[in-house]
Order: sequence, then structure tokens, then C-alpha cells
Amino acid sequence: MKNHEWKWVYLSALGVIFFLFLIGYANEAMDCMSGGCAVMFVSFFLVITLIAVALLFWSRARTVDSILQGQDLLAHWTYSREDSAASASREFAEYREANKALFIVVGFFFLIAIIIILIFGGEAGGLTSLILLGFLGIIALAAWGAPKIVYRRSLRAIPEAYIGLHGVIYREAVYPFRSFLNRLESVTYHEAGQGNPPLLTFSFIQVVGLYILRPYEVSVPVPQGEEDHAREIAGRLG
Repeated sequence: MKNHEWKWVYLSALGVIFFLFLIGYANEAMDCMSGGCAVMFVSFFLVITLIAVALLFWSRARTVDSILQGQDLLAHWTYSREDSAASASREFAEYREANKALFIVVGFFFLIAIIIILIFGGEAGGLTSLILLGFLGIIALAAWGAPKIVYRRSLRAIPEAYIGLHGVIYREAVYPFRSFLNRLESVTYHEAGQGNPPLLTFSFIQVVGLYILRPYEVSVPVPQGEEDHAREIAGRLG
């Protein structure tokens, strides 16, 4: 398995540099009331967003490096393609519902920003609002399309799980136990039941707003014969 997380760190950093340059250009070459302030406002918003994205992927990249180098590795489990596909279908349904809730929260804040800009933004308020509406549309597409993309990627990913002291890699997706806007709350072992195999469930808290916390879970199937080991991991990390 290769660590692809660094690629997103570098791309986010390049985006920050580009929009900082755009802020400087708008400040020097554009009149504020003719769209310069709107360009600077949107660019500043994107700089903050990309910095957050870079920090997120930086923590993920460090977690992957640590696990793949064998540092503090607790378990490495592999699965059949059939078991992995069944697990991916279950997770797809959960991810889709979680994205709907998250989009409602994000969309609410975007709409508040748009209303404020329309009221106090002057001549450039309309253009800035249209730009923000465009970004909201992109977010809506991402919220709808991301679960499908993740589902398809899960079906193609190597069916394995790495569990370390600082994070989990499950079907090539990375979940650090502590990262920017994200932390592990608990680890629970669930016995087999209702057609599901034994599961090692990692419960996380993600910050999606100033005072808004979104809980989510990552359930890693426990291979046959690894039940006692999974209970030990839950006791150690939970």
C-alpha cells in the first residue's frame, strides 16, 4: 500500500499560495467596488478552507507513514473480496445519510453568509453571492457523489485493515485517532449478530462548526479466529 495522502497536502498548499497571490493581485490591480473586494473575500475564504484541508491530510499522511513503517502496529487483517463488498454496501448507506445531515448544516451557514453579503455587500454583493452559491452547488454535488465514489473505491481497494496506536487504515481509507477537527472517542468490540460478523467499532467526533460536533463510526470486521485479539485491542484503545 502506498501513502497517497501527501499528494493532497501538497495540492492544498499550492492552492493556498495561488489564492494568496490572487488576494494580492485584487488588492493592487482591482477597484474594491468593482469586484476587487468580492474577489479578496472569496479568496480569503478559500485560503482558510485549504489550510484546514492541508492540516487534515497532513495528520492523515503522518498516520499512514507511522502504520506502514510498523510503528506501534497492533493488527493487520485481510478479508475476502465477498466479505469486503458486503461491508462496503453497509457503510455506503451509513455514509449517504451522514452526508445529508452534514450538507444541511454547511448549507445553513452558506445561506446566512449570502444573505449578509446581499444586504451589506453593495454593488459587489450580488457577484459574491453568486460565487458562494456556486460553491454551495459544488458542495451539494460532493455530498451526493462522495458516498458513491467511496463505495466504488472500496470495491477496488485492497481488502485489508491496519490498526495502530495512532490510527486505522481500512480498505486504504485513513482514520487518525487525533487530527485537526477530529478525535477518537472510544473503541468497542461487537459480537457477531444480525448477519454481521464481529466488529471492532471506532467512534470518532468531528468538528463541523464552531460549536457543532458530528459523531461517526468506523466498523472494522474481525476475521475468524481474531476475536480475542480484537477484544484486547478494544480494551487497550477504548
